[in-house]
Order: sequence, then C-alpha cells, then structure tokens
Amino acid sequence: MLSERAKNLKPSATLALNAKAQELAKAGRDVISFAVGEPDWDTFDYIKKAAHDALDAGFTKYTPASGISDLKSAVVDKIKSELGLSYESNQCMVALGAKQAIFNALQVLCNPGDEVIVPAPYWVSYPTMIELADAKPVIPVCPKETQFKLTPDLLKRTLTAKTKAIILNSPNNPTGQVYSIQELKNIAAVLELTGVWVISDDIYDKMIFTGESIAPHIAQQSEKLRNQVLLVNSVSKTYSMTGWRLGSIVGDKRVIDACSNYQSQSASCAVGFAQKGAVAALNGPNDQVGKAMAELANRKRAAMEALHGISSLDVLDPMGAFYIWVNISKLFGKTSPSRKEIHNSTDFSTALLEDQGVAVVPGIEFGTEGFIRMSYTLAMKKMLDGLGRLKKFVESLE
Repeated sequence: MLSERAKNLKPSATLALNAKAQELAKAGRDVISFAVGEPDWDTFDYIKKAAHDALDAGFTKYTPASGISDLKSAVVDKIKSELGLSYESNQCMVALGAKQAIFNALQVLCNPGDEVIVPAPYWVSYPTMIELADAKPVIPVCPKETQFKLTPDLLKRTLTAKTKAIILNSPNNPTGQVYSIQELKNIAAVLELTGVWVISDDIYDKMIFTGESIAPHIAQQSEKLRNQVLLVNSVSKTYSMTGWRLGSIVGDKRVIDACSNYQSQSASCAVGFAQKGAVAALNGPNDQVGKAMAELANRKRAAMEALHGISSLDVLDPMGAFYIWVNISKLFGKTSPSRKEIHNSTDFSTALLEDQGVAVVPGIEFGTEGFIRMSYTLAMKKMLDGLGRLKKFVESLE
C-alpha cells in the first residue's frame, strides 16, 4: 500500500527518544531527558510581544512563499554585520525551520544518482533528507584524532564525479566541536576546485565557547568558493524558538528562487506572525542572548566536571552548541542490573532509560558507534541529578 519511500523512511531518532521519555514520565516514572536539542528557557518576552502585536494587527494571512521582506532583510543584514558577507534580500528565503531550508535545497539541487557528502558524526536527519531527494549520502567517518572534524585528505578521498553537495555543520551537532579558520580554509581550498555546493548549517553559530562572538564560516575563507555556499540558519536555538519553526537559506539567487518555488508547492509559506517575531529576534538587543550563553557555559562546566568523575567514560570538551559527545565503548560487553547486555550505544541508551530513567541519544544515530550524545540544556539541579544517575548506572554494570 505504501510507497517505497514511505517504507524506507525512519522517524527522527531524537524526537522518538524524547517521546519515549515523555511516555515513561506519563506512566509515573521520574525521567530526566538529555535527548532533546532545545533550550529549556522560554522565548524572550520582546519576541513574543512582536508576534502578539502582529496578531492583534491582523497579520494572519498568507505571506510570500519566500518570506516577508522585513525578515529577509533582517537575515542578510545580520550576515553582513556578523560575518562581513554581503547578500541581497532576494538571495534569502524563509523556511519552516533550518530543517526545511536544507530539505528544500537538497530537493532543488539533487538528481537521482547524485552524491552528497555528510561527515560523521552528523545530525540524524541529513542522510534521510538526502535519500528523499533521490540522492546518495556518502559518509566519511571523522575520527577522534581530528576532533571528529573533516580533513582535506579525507574530503579528497570522498569526492567523486557524482558529488553534488556537502553538508557542513559548525558548531557541530552532536560533538559540539567547531571548525577553526585554518581548518575551513583548508577545506575550502579543496572544494573551490570542484563546483560542489556547500550547504552550511549554521544553526548553533552564536552558541560558542571559544571566546569569539560567532563561529568562523567557510564562506569567509574563499572568494572563489563563496558562490557555491548556501548559508542555512534559524532562530530556533539562539532565541529559544524551536516551536516557532522559522529558518532561512541564503545564497545563489537561482537556488533561492527554486527553493521558494518548491516551498510554494509544499508548505506555501512560514507563519506570518511568527515571522514578525523572528524580525524582532534578529533586530533586538543581545543582552538576553548573552545571559543565556553565560548560563549554558556554567552548565557545560558542571556537566564536564561530573562526567570526568566517571572513569569509564571519555569526553572531549565541546567548543560550541549544547551537546557533549561521550565515548562509552569501554562499557561494551558488560551487563546492566536488569540483566541486559551492552553491545552497542542503543543497548546502553535503552538500559539507562529503563534502569535509571535517564534519556540519551545513541551515537549510532549520528553515524558513529561507541558514543552517546547528551544535551546540557537542563536546569542545573536536574542536570546534576541525571548525571548522578548516569554514574550510578555505569558503576552498576558488571
């Protein structure tokens, strides 16, 4: 009955795990979830007020498929002020989140048989979105020795005549690692010779702990490459607007026009009054964002200290986003108190949830076995409670 596309479609692993945790919580279990990728604080008041004002003013109808002009201007102005890159507003399209922006780009760029490079560890939805565009995900696995980042040599070995695009994500979900200026220059030097499109997922670009105000961008590093780069971003993480479903894509006008036309035939447009809220977010003061980042930094320090206290785990200090990539491979072959054998990250995550009510995401969902991803966007007390349960679980394994 169903199409082959539907039969092969997997649900989002992170959303599925969060749903499982919520299901256990409804059944009366005390569950602490490190699985979902969103801040735990509310959208800032000035943003909500802008959306309320738009509703009160009757801004409730269709907008252009590519988004309202105020928001497109705010997006390109932000890119100019923060990255020093100049784009016109007609080179920007507003999508229903960064996820749809990437989905649209893949749909309009890829033909059957094309290849798209996705360095692993990767965000869980990239390969599926590529497959839904009838293209093939090609996945080079980046080792711990390179801080899980793509190198020019590995990129060269992965490129073929069929390569149409590459997806880069920095700061990275799930590892929290950030590409340096030199690393991006080296990657750009390889790509500028190829004509391959670069889809740069910048959704965590301001959530950074390197001392910089924003993560370095590959489009800054090569004048030759710039026209091949598509900049994808969102208000979801920085402004805690995950449920508002607003993202953007900026770049070559031919691609942007095609993405807009594609969206006009699928979702029509992003929600109008939500777009007004996004304008306020991008044009508003940065003091609340700064306070949120200071709180995240405190939580990261506390989480890293607790994890370093668990001798069987190996962790690399994240430089951005709000995730910690935890190596659990030393625990494979052990057995949980409920007599479940731990052979992989899925076994570990399932047993941890069932035994201690702690939800994490298995590393295999990000293309790399032997790890779990933990989000530290929890209130400090709850986060430390959850990490204490994790330690108890690890120490209980036989």
